[in-house]
Amino acid sequence: MSTIFAVNKNLIETRLENGIRTLKKYYHLTERIVPEEFRKLNIQNMHFEIRQYDIESVGNLLTMKCADSEIFQMDSFVIMPYFKNLPLFTTDYMYNAETRSYMNEIYNLVDTQDALYLSYIEKFKVNHEKHAELQDMPLHPGWYDTVRAVCTAKLTKPVADEENMQIFTEYLDILIEMEQNTPAFTEEKARQKKWKRNQEYVDRLIDEGGISTDVFKKVMGEEKTRRFFGQVFFGTELYKN
Repeated sequence: MSTIFAVNKNLIETRLENGIRTLKKYYHLTERIVPEEFRKLNIQNMHFEIRQYDIESVGNLLTMKCADSEIFQMDSFVIMPYFKNLPLFTTDYMYNAETRSYMNEIYNLVDTQDALYLSYIEKFKVNHEKHAELQDMPLHPGWYDTVRAVCTAKLTKPVADEENMQIFTEYLDILIEMEQNTPAFTEEKARQKKWKRNQEYVDRLIDEGGISTDVFKKVMGEEKTRRFFGQVFFGTELYKN
């Protein structure tokens, strides 16, 4: 019989593999070489493996996983778009034995919220409401609430594992559909405005704080965290030009 540690590890591997596999159905993914200082991070005695991809004509994909800790396991799957009027999609799935803390978030890092854009934000909200019976995870208020359009944060037990994986799959499917139906920027000025919105968000995370950002800063220091975010986590340095 599998231990809960093995169950959680399998869920981590499966979610990341499924996310990558789904993206590859629609996009060409190129794995980037993560700078050596960021390939494996020790955060509060948790050892994270970092991987990064370029999603062609979309933007940056980051995956992080800590699957082998006996105390706390987690994985992250983050897409930061740069070439279309699309939101940031960030997810964290955390496991403390049989306690699960799951977050799927959409951030309005755009200058224009036209009818097409808002129609897909509504689809994310409908998906959020579909899973309302799952217990919500309490959230601390933050400055980013002003740009966070949708957040499905759940605190559950293994009985809800399948549904929680479904939430991620549905979010990703909506984002892909949104991307497929959103025109690419035709002017460099528009692309640069999108990059600027992304960079402003990253700068505010570092300057004004966020739950995970504060942990990174405490462990790595502000300047290394800034490099990590710019070079790897969100990739703003890579998509500037």
